[in-house]
Amino acid sequence: MLLLGLLVREAFSFWTGHPYDFESWIRTTYVVAHGQNPYSAFWPAVPGLSFSYLGTTLTSAAYLPFWPLLLGALYQFWAAVGHGNRFVFYFLLKQPGILADVASAYLLNALAVRWTNNRRLGLRLATFWSFFPYAIIITAIWGQFDAIVVLLLLLLLYARGPLERNLVNGIGILVKWLTVIFLPLELFRERGWRRASWLVALLIPGLVTVAVFAAMHWTLAPFGTQGLASVALSQSRGEGLGMNYAFLLGLGPVTTVLDRVPEFYTVMPYLWVPGVIFAGRTAARWVRPSSPGLELRALLLVVTVFLLLRWGLYEQYLLYLFGLFVLDVVIFHPGRAPLFRVSVAVGLADLVVNNDFGLRFLGPIDTGLPSLTTQLDANDSYGLVRTVLLILLAVAVTATLIQIALTYLRDEPAPLPWPHEVVRRLRGRRGPTTHRRTEGTGVEPRSGRELERKPALATRTEAESEMSRPEVAESSRGGHE
Repeated sequence: MLLLGLLVREAFSFWTGHPYDFESWIRTTYVVAHGQNPYSAFWPAVPGLSFSYLGTTLTSAAYLPFWPLLLGALYQFWAAVGHGNRFVFYFLLKQPGILADVASAYLLNALAVRWTNNRRLGLRLATFWSFFPYAIIITAIWGQFDAIVVLLLLLLLYARGPLERNLVNGIGILVKWLTVIFLPLELFRERGWRRASWLVALLIPGLVTVAVFAAMHWTLAPFGTQGLASVALSQSRGEGLGMNYAFLLGLGPVTTVLDRVPEFYTVMPYLWVPGVIFAGRTAARWVRPSSPGLELRALLLVVTVFLLLRWGLYEQYLLYLFGLFVLDVVIFHPGRAPLFRVSVAVGLADLVVNNDFGLRFLGPIDTGLPSLTTQLDANDSYGLVRTVLLILLAVAVTATLIQIALTYLRDEPAPLPWPHEVVRRLRGRRGPTTHRRTEGTGVEPRSGRELERKPALATRTEAESEMSRPEVAESSRGGHE
């Protein structure tokens, strides 16, 4: 399954790419490989390699040095073996994300076997992720490297003790900042000297960044549009719009009204900070190192709250949720499968609509397509329909994230997805907010306490039974409703 999943991704890797993000990687590779500081300026198109924004300069390095250095190394490797073929270059740029995606499928399998000793459940998880359309689009077609972050999130579940967890958190911050959201959880869950272990997660990216800048003779640019300060600002506050409520608050008529509210658009981008502090403090009350179900629940609560409040929730961020959510559904709470399918459906719909039904990813084979999609989005008819759809999807994504956050906050074993409840109410039929209690989940609903006696083995039969249902089996093949 892993090999087939790899082949599927490689089939899309060399001729697709996002016109902005992937183009930024192209310029970053060239700049770093030629010994320049990627944080020091906006960079022009690379002759023979660039395919979009050809007459516009773009920022290159939007993250700490891990990603720029890796891209620079890939350029040098391509220069040695690629014979100047730009499609070989595109193929190489996709490999870090693709390999991390396949490794995530393997780790999902390993966690299932470790927790349940059930190889069939592990195989189903590996199969699901190997052919999961959302992950394939983000990694192999778009060209994002967020699969590396997903891999690190799964490694957090493998880690033993605060030191190992914060080593992983530190690497995650170096890669793409995301794991900084778990530091409040680490602070609140430990006692005594162990409470200081979260500082390791900050020390790793700090020391590596200073060492790289010194070794490469890069200077620290001042505050402004470039430099590490701008990178920190961009990653911590986001850029607005995206898939959640921030899209609605960024619409022109809305901003005209809310601009009158003092500091509204200054404060909102940082709403996730108190959010993850609250989630971390809450999760610390129930998390237990010996209980994988509660550990997973804690991570899911923190991730979901972050995604809900993120000012600029972009499509790749949902991979963090899906990688953890499917693990919970298959092993501990099969009753949450309908809510998982809803989350995948609304996420995939937003991904497709926002990217012009996939047309935006075809720029590498036709350099005129990025300009065409820009014109389409500005078209009165198409642009209006697209905006209305994105408004509806932003509402749907926000509602789904709210329900997922409440599910893990309340520990509901089988929540009725909100679209189902809406349909019931429209039909005039009132139903319960949850299905019947799912037996053998390993976690008592609303109790915040996991059963201690064989929690994983107790769920094996229930999970297999649930996965054998047609709709769940379809999910394991990467399908969705």
